[in-house]
Amino acid sequence: MKRKKRVLVGMSGGIDSSVCAAILKKRGYDVIGITMQLLPKEMEKESKCCNSNAITDAKRVAQQLNIPHYTINIRDDFKHHVIDYFVNEYLLGHTPNPCVECNRYIKFDALDQKAKELDADYVATGHYCKITHSPKKDRFFLKKAKDIKKDQTYFMYMLTQYQLSRTLFPLSDYTKPEIRAIAESLQLINAKKKESQDICFVTMGNYKEFIEEQLTSPQKEGNIVTNSGEILGKHHGLYNYTVGQRKGLNISYEHPLYVLKINAQKNEIVVGKESDLQQHSFEVNEYHLINKSIFNEKKEYSIKVRYRMIPFKATIKLESETKMTIHSHSPLKFITTGQSCVIYDNENVIGGGIIV
Repeated sequence: MKRKKRVLVGMSGGIDSSVCAAILKKRGYDVIGITMQLLPKEMEKESKCCNSNAITDAKRVAQQLNIPHYTINIRDDFKHHVIDYFVNEYLLGHTPNPCVECNRYIKFDALDQKAKELDADYVATGHYCKITHSPKKDRFFLKKAKDIKKDQTYFMYMLTQYQLSRTLFPLSDYTKPEIRAIAESLQLINAKKKESQDICFVTMGNYKEFIEEQLTSPQKEGNIVTNSGEILGKHHGLYNYTVGQRKGLNISYEHPLYVLKINAQKNEIVVGKESDLQQHSFEVNEYHLINKSIFNEKKEYSIKVRYRMIPFKATIKLESETKMTIHSHSPLKFITTGQSCVIYDNENVIGGGIIV
């Protein structure tokens, strides 16, 4: 008798990952549920999503679906690659995206490692993304999900060909209401569970307070200056500011001031007019192209520099193996160092990187 294809499903205790496991079981896979312990224990109690209740929910859903379930502890890796990175980036005046780093270093790496241990063919998650395959070219492609409101490809641009070949996203052709309806039809214990949009480790909803709690010593005060170097006031920590910020500067001036740049080397906040925020190009580092062979520097692509935004059109020049330059036809505002820049060609995700 031919062995069923085995798949490890990352189960967070939420509806999406639970229905992901249910769909794959119905399709005939040998499904195993995996829940990751991510947060330090002192944070776990306060988190709205990654807490002990979530682990219990995942175990109970696995029992309902009659599939085995395991819990793995990767707290140390999560703290190093996600929490410490998050804090250090803000201290450098950057605005990081912890979900991208979690997918890059934690979720898919940990699942794949466990899949090898359990002789599984695939890993799967409840993300809203789509993977297609071209047998002729022997290439995999990452595409937007059916539910554009829930599409999560922005956080997945770093996936490699190997990872795409071993990953299943069964929610790709469903909308969120359809997934919730499936959960209710199966009478899953978490069918009415609400979603959390918060950063899992920022338990009180205020990232500035979270950063201050992680500091061993207070950040030094620095100057708030104009582009010409005129000192207008003092700041109380670079992490309190983001590019484009207007409120909270506590400076009286002849016209409204906006944060133009955060200079960690000089410990300065540079401010100016709103028009000074406009730029037509910016650099992206640590980039990854899912299918480099189909990338065309002469082609115009759609670009997102924030998850919830309308893409803008731009051309891209590869400067080196690690750096690219994005050239937009229209002026841009609020290009923020540390955020992810993701490149699309209609429904296809071409790749992306970190804005520098």
